[in-house]
Amino acid sequence: MSNKRLLIVTNRYPTGPDDTASPFVHDFRESLRRLGVQVEVVTPYYRSSGGDFSYLDESVFRFAWSDGNRVISRLALTNPSSYPKIWRYFQNGYRCAAQLVRANGYDGVIALWAMPSGYIARRLWRQYGIAYAVWTLGSDINVWAQRPFVGRMIRTILNDADRLFADGYELSEKVESLCEKKCTFLPSMHRIDAVKTDDTSQKENFICVGRLERSKGIFDLLEAFRSFYRRHGNWRLYYVGTGCAEAELKNAVASYQLQSAVTVCGYCDRQKTNGMLARAVAAIIPSYSDSLPLTFGEAMQASLPVICSEVGDMPRFIDKYRVGYHFPAGDIDRLAELMDDMVLESDRFRRNCPGVLAELDLSNSAQTILDWLQSTRVSGEKTEKVDAYN
Repeated sequence: MSNKRLLIVTNRYPTGPDDTASPFVHDFRESLRRLGVQVEVVTPYYRSSGGDFSYLDESVFRFAWSDGNRVISRLALTNPSSYPKIWRYFQNGYRCAAQLVRANGYDGVIALWAMPSGYIARRLWRQYGIAYAVWTLGSDINVWAQRPFVGRMIRTILNDADRLFADGYELSEKVESLCEKKCTFLPSMHRIDAVKTDDTSQKENFICVGRLERSKGIFDLLEAFRSFYRRHGNWRLYYVGTGCAEAELKNAVASYQLQSAVTVCGYCDRQKTNGMLARAVAAIIPSYSDSLPLTFGEAMQASLPVICSEVGDMPRFIDKYRVGYHFPAGDIDRLAELMDDMVLESDRFRRNCPGVLAELDLSNSAQTILDWLQSTRVSGEKTEKVDAYN
C-alpha cells in the first residue's frame, strides 16, 4: 500500500450523494484512498443541492468567499461587484491550502480545473516548492482559456505544472496546443449504483440528464422528440436536471401540448435518477459543447445506449465500443431518425456497455496519480516570487 499524501484543490466538491456539484471528485478521492493515498481536499463553500453532508469529513476543508449561492465561474466579469468576490476566493483558498501544506508533508498537489484551482496550486509551488498537476475538465480550456487575460494566466499555470491531465482525448489535444506539453487522458467518471429492472415500461422511455441550458441542446431534443412522437405515440421523454432554461423548456412543452409525453422533472435525488436510467431505452446527450460528460459514464453503468451530438470524445467511444449513435450537433432531423433506429437496436448496444467502463474506471485515474506521486520530489521551501499572477 502507498504511504503517499496528496492535496486536492478543486472548484467544487459534493457534500453528499445527492449533491450535483462535480460528484466524481468524491469518487476520485475514494479511489485514491483505496490505493493507500492519504488525501485532503480544499474547496470553496457552496450551498448544497442535497440535504446529505456525509461526504464532508475531517479531510475536506471548505473556505468561505461568498454567500454560497453562486459558483465562481458564473460571476459576470463585466460587473465590478464580482471582483471583490474573486479576490476573496483566491486569497482565502490559498490561505487554506497553504496552512495544510505547512502542517503536512504532501508529495504533490493536484488542481481540478486550471482556473481558479490551478492558480492556487501554482502559488503553493512558488512558495513551498511542492510539485503540482493540473486536471483540466472542459470549461477551463474550452471557455476561459480562450479569453485574453485569463487565457494568459491559464497558459502560465499549465506551463509550470509538473504534470497535465484532461478528462477527454480531444481536450488533451487542446491543452497540448496551448502549452506544448504532454497532457494525459484521465477519466472523470461518476460511480452510480446501477439499478436492475424487469419493468416493461423501459421499452418506451428516453432520458436526458444534465443542466437545462440552451447550449446543452435541450430544445433540439424537444423538436426531435416532437417529430418522433408522431410515429411513436406511446413513448415518453424525461429531462432530469435544473438550469436557467428550465422554465422556458416547460413552456415549450406546454405550447406543443406534449405534457403527457414529455416530463421536465427538475432536480431528482440519485436513487430516483438511477431508477429512471434503468427504465429507459437510451440516454440522449444533444450538447453543443462537451468533452466526455459524466452522464455518458452514468449511462454506461446502467447498460444504457447513448445518442449524442458529435462533440468531444463521445463519438470516439460510441464508434469504438458500438454503444449507440451520434449526430451533428443541432441536426434535429438526424436526431429524430436515430431515435427511430434506437427503438430497434437498443438491446444490441446494451451488451457492449461494460467495455466502456473498463476504460473509464476511476481506479485507472487513481493509479495514474499514484504513479505521479511516486515520481515527485519536494524541493523544500522557496521564497514566494511576486509577479502578475500572485
